[in-house]
Amino acid sequence: MTTLADFGDDEITQLLDAPGAVLKAVIVANGKPGSVGFLKATARAAKVFRAAQEDENGFVRTVALGLRDQKRDARDEEGDESAESDGFVRPDREREAARAVELATASVKLLRGRVDDKDADAYGAWLVRIATQVAEATTTREGGLFGKRVAISSNERALIERLTTAVAG
Repeated sequence: MTTLADFGDDEITQLLDAPGAVLKAVIVANGKPGSVGFLKATARAAKVFRAAQEDENGFVRTVALGLRDQKRDARDEEGDESAESDGFVRPDREREAARAVELATASVKLLRGRVDDKDADAYGAWLVRIATQVAEATTTREGGLFGKRVAISSNERALIERLTTAVAG
């Protein structure tokens, strides 16, 4: 089974950063999230990350546990305040989407040829699952004041499609 010990420090950082970049990109896909929407999205994200810690694929499980440990260590070092939240004040959805797609592409490319195809595929599917499930956590009004509420906005759908293409590739 592939573990994070099979990779260098920079590679581990990349593999652990991609899920967070995907999460942030989907949260800000429609601009600055409202308080309730932000809470719903982060609650769903926590659920997705907890589920990944018990994923049937051992590599996804290893990455999710590594991410959990990394966040715990960072929280212990920095206290409860996180500099990560600053990016939500004035989000640049295009920049965050580009970063998420770039990290997802690079991470899956790193895995291809170095791990079993099933591990690389499972990792890529997990990244898409993060985006999809977090996007589904909140509804968005499209079309202005008299528009309708949709489960996944066109911006979120476009991001999910870009991620799906990136991890397939």
